[in-house]
Amino acid sequence: MCVRVQYVSTWPFSPYDADRKLIRIPAQLEGSYVLDAVRAVLTELAVEQPRSGALCFCGEPVRLLAYVPEQRESEDQVVRHGA
Repeated sequence: MCVRVQYVSTWPFSPYDADRKLIRIPAQLEGSYVLDAVRAVLTELAVEQPRSGALCFCGEPVRLLAYVPEQRESEDQVVRHGA
């Protein structure tokens, strides 16, 4: 997979960064809306999408990781809270 997905909490933003091959989606989206947003951006970029899931430019499935809230991104918090 050559495209990456980034959750963005600040507005405004461009949904696609061609230099970094990065799709940006709002951090507030949850569940199937995340996949819908990724598919919409790829469709706008003329990447044909299957009936389910999302495909990258290269034809591989786009893997979506669970959103980690900003306050839990630091390694120190994970260690302190035993996650």
